[in-house]
Amino acid sequence: MEHRPASTMIATLGGQPQVITFALDALLGRGEQIVEVVVLHLAPQDPRTRHALERLDREFPNGFYAHARRPIRLRRVMLKDLRGPMPDITDEHAADVVRMQMMEILQAEKAQGRPLHVVLAGGRRLLALMLFLTAVVHLDYADRVWHLYTPRAFLEVARDGQRMHARPEDGVRLIEVPFPRWGADFPAFRQLTSLQLGQIESPADRIGRCRQVWERLTRPSAACWRRSCAANGWRRSRRPWACRPRPWTPTSKRSRRSAARHGVCPLTIVSPIGICGNGSAPSRRSWTFPQPDEGRDRKPPSPWGSALMPPRVSGAPPGF
Repeated sequence: MEHRPASTMIATLGGQPQVITFALDALLGRGEQIVEVVVLHLAPQDPRTRHALERLDREFPNGFYAHARRPIRLRRVMLKDLRGPMPDITDEHAADVVRMQMMEILQAEKAQGRPLHVVLAGGRRLLALMLFLTAVVHLDYADRVWHLYTPRAFLEVARDGQRMHARPEDGVRLIEVPFPRWGADFPAFRQLTSLQLGQIESPADRIGRCRQVWERLTRPSAACWRRSCAANGWRRSRRPWACRPRPWTPTSKRSRRSAARHGVCPLTIVSPIGICGNGSAPSRRSWTFPQPDEGRDRKPPSPWGSALMPPRVSGAPPGF
């Protein structure tokens, strides 16, 4: 008798759990050494899907297939998107997410070095189609794709898991599906799809990246507002756009240069002859920010320099 290596069976599941056991029994009858069954399914919000999963769990207690009396592990893989488990495939984006997940699953299974038996019989037709398209790229000549044929009369008898195992006279059999193995014939094509898979981020990675971008955008901005308010004498506020200029007296050369850079103009200044431009004798040096023109909306001051500050009012003394 020919010795066959340990292999894995991959199948899609909907509301008919008997499809999994029918296909597994047929593969075991062919002499295949199945050690693991991978079931791909949508979110168990549908009562039929939830019942099918519960029915399969009873067939594989503690990693043991009771019907064949041999250790076979059942692994359930629920398809997900960024919002969580997928209840159904409703648009093109969801279909592409399913295809990427199936590509990742097949790559992980192929990395274990076991031949794969892909069964296209259960669940949504679109699930089976996406699994077949992924198999064309990632399966080798040691792998097989199967379709499960069930006579119509027996199909009604076994519906919804009423019969989990078929007898030889029931007419249930596997049909091998011929398919092109593009990934095995053209390795560059498989590498291209792997690069596309590497560009897909998991929900946790995408959320973490968005959080990092948000922190980088907000924290420096708040620091800039605090430095700007401290340097220009604005009142601190929880709302930066609510800051209003107030009179400010520069007392050093650095503050005078900062005033000139931000367009601060003097209202009164001590002149060499003690007379100001308005003809009065000032008692102190007073400065303020230029006011916007009448009828023009007031804009919040910019913390990034003088590029977005109001223009300097003409008539300011030189040297500032």
